[in-house]
Amino acid sequence: MKNINISPHPDVVMIYQDKETVESAIQQIIELSLKFKAYKYNPKTIHQIAAMGPKVLLLASSNVKKTIKFYIDYLEDYEQNISPHSAILLINNRETARAYLACENGLFDNYVITNPLNEPHRLKLVLLHELKLMETHHNNSLEQLEAEGEEELASCIEHGVALKKSFIKKINKCEADLLSVTNKALTNDKEAAEVLQRLIGISLEEMNENIASGIQNIVDQLNRLKLNNQSIKQERLQQTLKSKSGLLTAHQQKQQTLKKKVLIAEPSNLFTRVIKEIFEDTLLYELVNDGQEALDKINKFKPDAVLLAYDLPTLNGVEITKIIRAEGNSVPIIAYVHDRDKLVIKQWIPLGLNNYLIKPSKKSSILQSVNKAISDPSGIIFHQKTADQTKIQWLPEYSVGNDELDEQHKVLFTMVNDFLHEDNKKGAVALYQNLSLYIDMHFDAEENLLRQINYPDTQDHIEKHGELRKKFNLLEEKLANYDVDVHHKVAMFLYNWLAQHILKADMEYKRYALSIEEESFH
Repeated sequence: MKNINISPHPDVVMIYQDKETVESAIQQIIELSLKFKAYKYNPKTIHQIAAMGPKVLLLASSNVKKTIKFYIDYLEDYEQNISPHSAILLINNRETARAYLACENGLFDNYVITNPLNEPHRLKLVLLHELKLMETHHNNSLEQLEAEGEEELASCIEHGVALKKSFIKKINKCEADLLSVTNKALTNDKEAAEVLQRLIGISLEEMNENIASGIQNIVDQLNRLKLNNQSIKQERLQQTLKSKSGLLTAHQQKQQTLKKKVLIAEPSNLFTRVIKEIFEDTLLYELVNDGQEALDKINKFKPDAVLLAYDLPTLNGVEITKIIRAEGNSVPIIAYVHDRDKLVIKQWIPLGLNNYLIKPSKKSSILQSVNKAISDPSGIIFHQKTADQTKIQWLPEYSVGNDELDEQHKVLFTMVNDFLHEDNKKGAVALYQNLSLYIDMHFDAEENLLRQINYPDTQDHIEKHGELRKKFNLLEEKLANYDVDVHHKVAMFLYNWLAQHILKADMEYKRYALSIEEESFH
């Protein structure tokens, strides 16, 4: 065994025979900004490489048999002085069978075909995995997907990662709980406890079917014991909380009162587990998996916003929205639908939605949508079922008191309805262009009237009109790439804009005009 002095570990060291065959691989590694060094094979440099203690050793060769012999000699020569590392083969396409066998039997951790380089991202993936840098890099790659217009794919990946983390966390907790139970249940038999601890601690890779079946009954018994203990603890905890509920400080009670409330109605337990993590530290929340239960909770819990799935049992999301709107409940609703169900958004929007999200959505998107709905809830416009469509309808209570502007608002209702229920690109684009022209005319008429009555906030109102014109222009550009999602997003914007315009902004100058007894208002 040769003695060496170990120096700080570089991330990756490559040993190659022919530089031309690994140039593309070297370029990939450089792009990852890792601590990296490459050496042409030379027996005299092996001692130096061993002294570095690389985290990943890349062995590039056109002959796997020779590479295996070299690596074994390397291990034998330095034995325990070699730092823990991952060994990766860089091979040509003809050597895949031998590389597979070497990896299958555990000598190497992985292999990558670099000659020819027919999988340009695989080496990066392998290195990030071996260096455990996947999590630090995945955010940048998701941002890149979003920049390329692949928001849905980015959301799916992020959601899947969250589910996997949750799953692994629960497995680790289960193992820790089982070990804890063995210690408590077998305090009088230390030898048996140690045996069980070793068995439960065996990794899944090491556990064959015979061992697994042999301890299954023991594990089942321990699980039952654990559940009984948890049940007893839960009852005691509830009793303790009841007895101490009156002991909360005034500050704690105030903090609880100030927290906003969100109801999450979602049939999938997997989704609810992930979603609830978003709100644990920021909002009070309730979780339900059934439509009728969601309806009851809305009335009793009185949430400040509802994240409402469409595919709930007993009552779906649209049916729930119809019922609570008929009762006069204007709680902000964010629809949460699968991609396969997104066509229902068309009939859902006229019932009053603050937003909608496609499952699975990024945590940041969910939190942002809920917070926005709570801080800036949209007004709810009266709707009515006509034939097979639900349409928004102008009511006398929406009158601003000026006949000309009221007539224009009625036309806006009709034009927005037409857009909501349009089914093709050509019709949608034409309707939107006509609507945009009409809104320009309406804004001009409104601004002229505000100047005539000397409304003190006229300039602010005009500036808001300017901002809206810019948004209208941007949305018209989006319609050039028309699809169902674009249609829904534009329709959602039009509904919320109309509610904001009619029910809030315009009512402010109505109050002023009536206060000065302006003759053109009644």
